[in-house]
Amino acid sequence: MGILVLSCGRTGTNMLLEIMRGSSKLTATQVAEHKQLFRSCPKLPDDYLSKCDTCYIDNLLQVKKVLDKNENLKILWTIRDLRDCALSKIYRGQPGNDCHELADDASFKGCLQDIERMKQIYDFIKAMYPERILLVKMEDIISNFEDTMLNVSTFSEVPYEKAMKDFINRYRVTHKAKRYKTLDKNQIALYKRRYKIYNGFYEHYDIDLDLLFEKLEKYLREFKYEI
Repeated sequence: MGILVLSCGRTGTNMLLEIMRGSSKLTATQVAEHKQLFRSCPKLPDDYLSKCDTCYIDNLLQVKKVLDKNENLKILWTIRDLRDCALSKIYRGQPGNDCHELADDASFKGCLQDIERMKQIYDFIKAMYPERILLVKMEDIISNFEDTMLNVSTFSEVPYEKAMKDFINRYRVTHKAKRYKTLDKNQIALYKRRYKIYNGFYEHYDIDLDLLFEKLEKYLREFKYEI
């Protein structure tokens, strides 16, 4: 049973991928992200494991082709409180943080468009292939690891293994390996502490967070986050 971790960036895709690499039943792609998956539409092996961000999907037809060609492929769809997701996109996407130049999703408009695209693709898969997609909240992984991963393992049709929890040292994305040393509950509800944590960063870049969060409310409700 092949597994693809899918969503937009900054929702925990890398974390869940590295957790799943602890499964002895799955073989991860050599590179951490299979960016060309939906553009090349290959036939995947039964033990396939990788991740892809939705920014590398051009249209819904690509999604249909990949899922129809790979009938045993299951999707682990990560989600995170979209206010925290937006903060991370904007902050980490600035030149000199995780990026050499401004990331496409690090502006007000780019962030909102990236999340809207993510939701469109999620809705399509959920409607067309409901038995092949599982929503996995980043907050649940951090606050209730074993129960969450037992559910993920059952859906993925692979046994839960102790090695899944020892994922920190498996990070292949260098800056993430340096930044995260444990399951950090401080990563939950960052938006409530945004001005204290980032010390005026968002005001400096003239980003109206209140308006951005207002535009995200409908998605927050659909993913069952508190408003």
